[in-house]
Amino acid sequence: MKEILSSGIIESIVTVAKAKEEAKMAKNLNQGKKKKLMGIPKLEDANDAGGRNAKDCTIILTEGDSAKSLALAGIEVVGRDKYGVFPLRGKFLNVREASNKQIMDNPEI
Repeated sequence: MKEILSSGIIESIVTVAKAKEEAKMAKNLNQGKKKKLMGIPKLEDANDAGGRNAKDCTIILTEGDSAKSLALAGIEVVGRDKYGVFPLRGKFLNVREASNKQIMDNPEI
């Protein structure tokens, strides 16, 4: 028994078992799931956003809720799979002339 414990074979077996378990867990976590942004109010995400076809998706930034509703009406024609909409509050901050404090305090940025 002492020879087996001192040989290091048990540590090797445990290491291999842990690696297999972690690989299995990672496969189950990523299997068919999408990365969706949660907790962002008024975001209308594209159906394919966060999935395998996310590189083909486009988000449309609008100035306010009324422009968002107009954009959503247009999206209904072409489909919700590739296009999402996010309304900004008012005009977007011109960051070229803004200070770092203004940029960091702006909730839209």
